[in-house]
Formats: sequence, structure tokens, C-alpha cells
Amino acid sequence: MKTLETAIARASIWLGALVLMAMMLQVVVDVVARSLFGTAFPATPDIVAKYYMVAVSLMPLAMTELSRRLIEATIFTQKLRGGTRQAVVLLGFVVSAVVFAILTWGSTAEAIKQTARGAYVEAGTMRVPTWPSYWILPVAFGLMLLVLMLRIVEVVTGRFDDHEADPLEEVQSHVMEAK
Repeated sequence: MKTLETAIARASIWLGALVLMAMMLQVVVDVVARSLFGTAFPATPDIVAKYYMVAVSLMPLAMTELSRRLIEATIFTQKLRGGTRQAVVLLGFVVSAVVFAILTWGSTAEAIKQTARGAYVEAGTMRVPTWPSYWILPVAFGLMLLVLMLRIVEVVTGRFDDHEADPLEEVQSHVMEAK
């Protein structure tokens, strides 16, 4: 399972890096074109809004869970131990998996619909196809669903490490390492 988690983490990091680099390059080209030639790079606002920002916002979901960085409300469960705590953790992962399965299914249906109709936006005199951007959601939600399924298997088999993350402690340890 660690191999699959590593593959998901690497794919998320590389996709995120590529999207950020592409967005940065396009915005720089747009600014330079406006400054030097008095004309903008075609459809930059539309492409940034429909592609880059969606990807940057949603692709890290799976990576966030892999590194156990999602927000957890543990005020009522932090004192639980043993089987009771494992049951609550399992319930949380199962409910999350159901929600992400619904999101994956719904966004896939919408992506198929938008692909079939060839969705686009008009930017000046050109048409910018937007249908490929609809596929970002099912990919992001599907990766998160896959990670949640891995977590469910880990909890059921007793391999899930339910350590509490202390963000302040992590920041302090990084500061100490830097010194």
C-alpha cells in the first residue's frame, strides 16, 4: 500500500508543479506582451480561471490526506482509546469515502456531458475550449477516494497510525532543524 501512496503523492506533486509552472509562464508572457506590444496573451484570464485555479485548488486533496494534514475536529474523540477510537476513525473515513464517491460520480457525469457538447468560452474573437477542465474534478476526487479506500483498509487491518498531528510542534521542530 505504501507503493500506491507514494505513486499518488508523486503524481500529485508533479501535476501541481506542472500546473503552477504553466500558470506562472502564461501570466509572465501575458504581462510582457501587454508591456512590450500593447496586447495581451489571448484568453489568459479565462484559462487561469477555468484550468489553473481549479487544478491548484483541488489536485492537492489526496496529498493532504496522505500527509495527514486535513482538518479534524477531535474535541469529542481525543480521549477515546482502543476499539472505540478505531470505530470513530473508520466511520469518518467511510463517510468521507461515500461523499467523495458521490462527488467523483457527479463530476464525471458532468465532464462527460461537457465533453460531448464541446464546452467553450468566447474570449474576444476566439473560442477557448473548457471541456477538458471539467475532467480535473473527477481526477482530484477520484484520487482522494482512492486514498480514503486505502485508509479504510489500513484501519480494518490495524495498520493505520492514528497519531495526532500537532502543527505547532512541527513548526518548532523545523525551526530547530534550521538552526
